[in-house]
Parts: sequence; C-alpha cells; structure tokens
Amino acid sequence: VILIVQNSHYHRALFFNSSNAAIASVLGVSNQIRNYFHLQEENDKLVKENTALRNLMKNFSRNPAAFQYDSVRQFSYIRARVIDNSVNKRHNLITINVGARHGIKKDMGVIGGGGIVGKTRYISDNFTLVTSLLHTETMVPALIKDKVNIATVQWRGDDPDYVDLLYVPRHYHIAPGDSVLTSGYSGIFPPYLPIGTVASATLRTDAQFYDIKVKLVNDFRTLTHVEVTQNLELPEIDSLKAQVP
Repeated sequence: VILIVQNSHYHRALFFNSSNAAIASVLGVSNQIRNYFHLQEENDKLVKENTALRNLMKNFSRNPAAFQYDSVRQFSYIRARVIDNSVNKRHNLITINVGARHGIKKDMGVIGGGGIVGKTRYISDNFTLVTSLLHTETMVPALIKDKVNIATVQWRGDDPDYVDLLYVPRHYHIAPGDSVLTSGYSGIFPPYLPIGTVASATLRTDAQFYDIKVKLVNDFRTLTHVEVTQNLELPEIDSLKAQVP
C-alpha cells in the first residue's frame, strides 16, 4: 500500500484526501464533545447565578399593596443536579446530589426547568430522593390565574406531560390556555410558580367539579438542574399549629 501511494500521484491524492476526511470527521466529533461539556459548564454557571440571585432578592422588600406576603424573603434556595430520574412508573422518584449536610430536610419543595418538580422525601448526608410531581400520591395546592384560588394538582399515572386539576367547581368558566400556578398554601412551594396550562376542561351534566387536564410546563424527561426551596417561616408556623389542642 505504501509503495502504491508513493509511486502514484492519483493514489497519493486519494489517500491524503481520505485521511483528511477521516481526521476532519474525528475533529468534528471531538469539537462536538468539547461543545457539549462547555454547554454543561455554562448551564451549571447559569443555575448557580440564578440561585444566588434568588437568595439575594430575599433582602429586598416588595410593595405590600401589590402582594399578600413577601414570598421572595420567605424562601431560600439550594441548587442541585439531577443524577437519576424516571417518568415511566406510577411512583417516580428523582435523585439529586445534595443532602443533609447541605441543609436538606424532608418535605422541602423542589423546583426547576421553569416550574415545580416535587418534594424531598428520603435524605442521606450527600443525596436526596425527591418524590416527583409524576407520583400518583403527590398532591400540590394550585390555582387558576385570575379565576380559581383553591384547587389541587395530581398526576393520574399515565402521561408524563399532563396532570389533573381537581376540585374546581362548575360555576367557574374554565377554558384551554388558562394558567395553572402554585397557590402557596402548602408552605412548601412559593406562590405563583408555573405548573402548566389548561389543555382541556369538560363538565359532565351531573358533576359538581370540572374534569381538567393540565399540560405541564416542565418536560420531566430532560431535567438536569433543580433548586430546593426552604420556607424560612415554616418552623414558626408549624410551632403555632402544634399549640392547637
């Protein structure tokens, strides 16, 4: 092969053109890999900056005439990376890379990707298992923007893109496209975080409540980073409730 390449201009050109194509292909793949990890680094940086911004905003007061209470100052945030996740079970769990030594406790809210993700459940020193919103036992207090203040979101256990919105009385006018947000009544999630939008709302003749499907704002298949929410007022609220006979 070496003699043919050395003695033939045609074969030499063909050989080097083929070699260059192969090298270019390898370099292209290598560049894609570098870009991928660079993108991951940039994503990590953005998540870190976003968490820092949330925590910084706690130090600023909001206009009390415009808000019922200051949810910015009420919550702090701990950033985390998703290291395991599932969407195809009835009881889906998410593993994140923070635990007790980072300040994580049971029943703290988890948000990310533009909406709510779930709540903390099992905790070790360095890791936490999160009960996903895609868990049939997870129920989150919710509202429909400018229409309904009390409702509940729950996953049926089938399609990971949709949840049900429960207990919306028939006298309300509900339409596709209505925004579904957290109400904040659980004390776990800040109020007015996006959950999704109404995809369909049907009302059976004899029903007291709507059958409402909500298209989730989050694609749980692609979650990579989340934030754990800590309600700084919850211990005092729980202590007060404990005084009730």
